[in-house]
Amino acid sequence: MGKGRAIAKIKVLLALVVGLALPVSAFGQEDLQANTKWIKGSYDYGFLDSDVIRGHEDWTVTVHPDGSRTVEAFVDLRDQGHQSNVILRVDERFRPLDAYANFWRFGAYGGAARFWLEPGEGAAEDVLHGNIIGPSGNATLSELVPDRFSLRVHPVITEGWQVLSYDHAQPSPQTVALYNMVTTSSEGIKGLGMMVGNEITYHGREKVTVPAGTFEADHYTFYFGRYDIWLWGEDQTLVRYVAEANGREYRLTRLEIGP
Repeated sequence: MGKGRAIAKIKVLLALVVGLALPVSAFGQEDLQANTKWIKGSYDYGFLDSDVIRGHEDWTVTVHPDGSRTVEAFVDLRDQGHQSNVILRVDERFRPLDAYANFWRFGAYGGAARFWLEPGEGAAEDVLHGNIIGPSGNATLSELVPDRFSLRVHPVITEGWQVLSYDHAQPSPQTVALYNMVTTSSEGIKGLGMMVGNEITYHGREKVTVPAGTFEADHYTFYFGRYDIWLWGEDQTLVRYVAEANGREYRLTRLEIGP
């Protein structure tokens, strides 16, 4: 009996060794990939009326086999002494699933925030949880969210995702929910925010020229007309972003797509 068990264990170990030694192609390389596509790019943070560059952002979006997406962004907003590292994952509809962000301001650590969506029995019963830690203290949140909502963590690449709950079968404007995270306040705990209304208007498709090229992009305004954005392609890549009230403009300067 003991000899039989020993032989069985040896067979299992041999199978593991052989499996580890097999090339990736033996398993079907496509089945092992965590992403089916990646998009990389950069933005300059500037002004509408000058060539002064306020800051810069580099980002990567990976598209996963189930249609979900993960974005990783580094924001260096020099004129405010603000730097942040942000990761946001959304489902195939661009609905937020989880996020992480940390913040620095004028060389001092400002804190970090983590968000995650806990599924309920229906989409209208999902709960957005948050855990915020930092020098000013800690905080938690749990809030019911509707089916159509977005999570504003502020890198420019994710600003375009604030309009993707817009229903093109319905007339404009449409108001949906948006959880707006605070990242640059001089007081309080970085990462706290609130659920607010987000009015979205679709203006049609327009030709937009930026340093990265010329794009046929969909033009939206959001946050009750405060921001104009232009999104391009099936991945809804933001190519231009204008905040006219404060004279600021964000332009795509680099775009790479693979594999």
